[in-house]
Amino acid sequence: MLNSVFDGLDSAPLFAGIAVAVLVGWGAFRLFITSYRYIRATPLQRARMRHAWSISMRWRRLAPNLGLARIDENTKGRKDMQGKAVKPTVVVPRLKVFPEPWGIRAVVKTIPKVGIEEFEKAAGWLADAWDCETVEVNRLKAGLLELRGLVGNPLDDHFPYEVPAGDAWVLPLGRNPWARDLVIPLKDLSGIKVAGMPGFGKTMLMLGWLAGLAQRTAVQFAVFDGKTSDPRYGDWGQVGHRAMFIVGDNPETAHQRLTDLVRLIKDRPAQLVEERGTHKFWKDGPTDTIPLVLVLMDECHNYIDASGLRGKDKELIESNQRLMRTIAKEGRGLGVIPIVGTQKQTGDAIPTAVRDNLEVGVCFAVSTIDAAEAALGDGIRKDEDNQPTKLRDKDRFTGVCIVTGVPGLGGQFDRIRVGDIDEPAMLQLVANSVYLRRDVIPAPAPVLRDAGSAGVPLQKTEDQTTPKTTRRRKAS
Repeated sequence: MLNSVFDGLDSAPLFAGIAVAVLVGWGAFRLFITSYRYIRATPLQRARMRHAWSISMRWRRLAPNLGLARIDENTKGRKDMQGKAVKPTVVVPRLKVFPEPWGIRAVVKTIPKVGIEEFEKAAGWLADAWDCETVEVNRLKAGLLELRGLVGNPLDDHFPYEVPAGDAWVLPLGRNPWARDLVIPLKDLSGIKVAGMPGFGKTMLMLGWLAGLAQRTAVQFAVFDGKTSDPRYGDWGQVGHRAMFIVGDNPETAHQRLTDLVRLIKDRPAQLVEERGTHKFWKDGPTDTIPLVLVLMDECHNYIDASGLRGKDKELIESNQRLMRTIAKEGRGLGVIPIVGTQKQTGDAIPTAVRDNLEVGVCFAVSTIDAAEAALGDGIRKDEDNQPTKLRDKDRFTGVCIVTGVPGLGGQFDRIRVGDIDEPAMLQLVANSVYLRRDVIPAPAPVLRDAGSAGVPLQKTEDQTTPKTTRRRKAS
């Protein structure tokens, strides 16, 4: 019995030594892996790794100074064995920092009374302390936050515009500050609204979308160029040969073409059922016989803005508005998608019934927050970092926009740098695909007429040869 006790006492140092050896070995292994990664890294990656290590080492000292730590109430008033007061314990949220190409990413475990609101309030101070341009705070899940620190301004970096590869039906947007490429899926898309002041890239983005899909046989285009009276001499005239039609800023001509598109929408369900057995366009997707139709309207207010008009002119514009509402509300499930661009998408320039039905918002630089709200929704007022009123420096922010409604954003907003479009290459791409143009708008339904009635439509059911009889009401 005594021998077993003494044996246990003798083995305790052995177990302690083994534990220490395991810890030292694990530490040495991690140091080796870190050193190996550092040696193999590029100069930029090494700088990001040193940056992340510096933030980790200074965190426990920085957090209390920014109000991101709390005193454990249970440790207040403690005394040691001699009766002297002991300092209470300071609880600091646990922080793990990871280097990224665009800066640093930190994952934080929250503590009581230090959550997302406290970190959002301290984001500016964190950016200064961490040598970052900005720090953004996101909630990953309950009790876990993600801090993203941007070093420099990645939106200043230019890159070429890339045509979408493969068979995916998407429109490329560009790259956000976190080096993520965003696209707009076209499936079941109700439409896109594009806003922004002249010269910041609104038209070029829409031209890039046309060029990116121009080589596909299962897509056709309808172009409304509201910036010029003769579309042959405008921005869209160079790609107009690929479109089913292209019209200028004449509201009457636009009315005729909008009527054609509404007729296409009304005719499609029967065509889909006859060919596919279902009226749902996206069940099988675009085909050569029933293609996707993109309706590209640049400076659309010239067709649907009724401000200051009266009489027949106002009636024409109001009719255009009704046609646009039909396209925006009914085109989604039938493969007719409007892409509407204008400088200011307020209610006087584009009807709210049209604007609010287009789910994706893209906004380049604008002068007022009201214009930004019209394009992106009222939530942009609260998101000061992403307000497009801050993008008015044309030297820096031409080709930079704010987007919302894109899958993956969770209803929030993101900054996007659109790739630089090689205009000659884009025009050549469109020119090589002109032979794919095909008019898919159905012919107007014929009006049946009676040969002996001098052109009176047969729809008139009243027999004009029989005189009308009126019954006079007796006076009471």
